[in-house]
Amino acid sequence: MKRRFCILLNLLLLLALSACGAAHEPSRLPNPDEVKALLVELVDVERRAPGIVVGMIAADPEERWVVGYGRFSATDERVPDGDTVFEIASITKVFTGTLLAEAVLNGEVQLDDPISTYLPEGVTVPEYEGRTITLLDLATHTSGLPREPSWDSPRDPTNPYADYTIDQMYDFLSGYHLTRAPGSEYLYSNYGFALLGNLLVRQTGSADYDALLLERITSPLGIESTSTDLTPDMRSRMATPHRSYDVVTHNLDAPTFAGSGGILSTANDLLTFLAANMGITDTELRPALQLANTPQRPGSRRTLAYIGLGWQLPGSGNGIHCHGGLLFGYTSFLAWDSERKIGVVVLMNVFNGPARRIGFPLLRDFPLTPVPVDPSVLAAYAGRYQFDGFDVTIRVDGARIYSVEPNGREAELIAISEDRFYLAERYAEITFYPNDRGEVDRMEKVVIGGTLKAKKVA
Repeated sequence: MKRRFCILLNLLLLLALSACGAAHEPSRLPNPDEVKALLVELVDVERRAPGIVVGMIAADPEERWVVGYGRFSATDERVPDGDTVFEIASITKVFTGTLLAEAVLNGEVQLDDPISTYLPEGVTVPEYEGRTITLLDLATHTSGLPREPSWDSPRDPTNPYADYTIDQMYDFLSGYHLTRAPGSEYLYSNYGFALLGNLLVRQTGSADYDALLLERITSPLGIESTSTDLTPDMRSRMATPHRSYDVVTHNLDAPTFAGSGGILSTANDLLTFLAANMGITDTELRPALQLANTPQRPGSRRTLAYIGLGWQLPGSGNGIHCHGGLLFGYTSFLAWDSERKIGVVVLMNVFNGPARRIGFPLLRDFPLTPVPVDPSVLAAYAGRYQFDGFDVTIRVDGARIYSVEPNGREAELIAISEDRFYLAERYAEITFYPNDRGEVDRMEKVVIGGTLKAKKVA
């Protein structure tokens, strides 16, 4: 009896030690309380958004949390959370890219198929020197088609594509003249992805984009609050769109553009989608997700990123995979890092909110608030820097420092240390370097796809 008691005691001790070890295993994610403090600052002090929800997920070991703060609207004091519905805007494109990958694996289409194969009779596709547009061109923003179609007579100028029909989309395509060869150059195109979504609906025989999304992505993943059509339950949980902190605006109403920016979702659903992309969950979608996350074509030269089927990612396929979204009353950011094995989603019910300002440092484990830097040190960084093919001006205003592009677009740099900063809008980490005389004469910018170097020229 005594021997059995000792064995039992030892087993209980081992179990206790095991549980203790698991409980003290270090977290791979930032502290959600620190994220909550940042949201309080952004909402209550800086008034950057009425409401914000941030979610994070990690693998090995698996972790997941969601933090929300703020309100649905001035007349709705509910605090947004993981089940609050937001328009996710252009994050829709990674879903459309996954639908394309599914169709490829099902043998319904091929990436290099000309889009003319799937268009109605009578619709012509523009060519450039004999090169026609393919499905891959649409999915990688290399079709040569413009960002938006020209549309001069909307019924509501504040919601210009509400009455834009598929026939008008086809008419625009037939009359458009390419200025570059398809596949030759990256040019972001909402129109191109909207066209891709409609072609997939036609080829698969689905009733509409939402039916295709339900059948091939949301139903297999078990996510019930991701759709282009609001159910009554989703509507009851939807954050009100805002043009600014206290100015309400309207929701998107553009069914022809469903595949480009029409999906609504929640942080909880998007974390489940990230878990599938990251390989945390076992899903039948895994082959399609892997194809969608495969680098296909070079993207923006300012981030050295490649484009998969929707996703922006490094040419190696290893590192940050991301996409942002911006609409009349919402801003969103979705990303995951295949090397660090963590993911993040940020949803805000305001136009042009600082979603990347939150999500990018969380993904890179940068400080959420700037490290104080002496203004005299910052002043040495001011000037014009010449990269290969473009210039950037660094402007210093006292204790704050900004990157200014040739078109005048300005973004604040957040200090990581005295000489290192991050630029969330460009997914970039910037370091300034002095020469032998101690004068700052160059900078390096680490971006999604590698490192860009610049000399100070003025």
